[in-house]
Amino acid sequence: MKATILRGKLLHLLRKVYPEGIDTKTIFSVLFQYHKTDEISASLEYLVDKGYAEKKQVPHPYMEQETLQWYKITPQGIDLIECSIPDDPGILIQRG
Repeated sequence: MKATILRGKLLHLLRKVYPEGIDTKTIFSVLFQYHKTDEISASLEYLVDKGYAEKKQVPHPYMEQETLQWYKITPQGIDLIECSIPDDPGILIQRG
């Protein structure tokens, strides 16, 4: 149950920054008080695998040799939040 709640929180966070997206370190800093980083990473990968989010590597803005993992909600993820498609039992969307 805890993972389904986290996935819903992640989708809402990604929706707030849409269309830009957000890097993993920022996501961790937002949710670290309530969730472990490995739980967050696993939930992000689940959302990517289900097609609700996309992941890409982007160059670090300050460090030439570094890259960041960048996540962005997909149109399917937005539809799930907005109830345009049927609910997914693996994701709890807080409504209201």
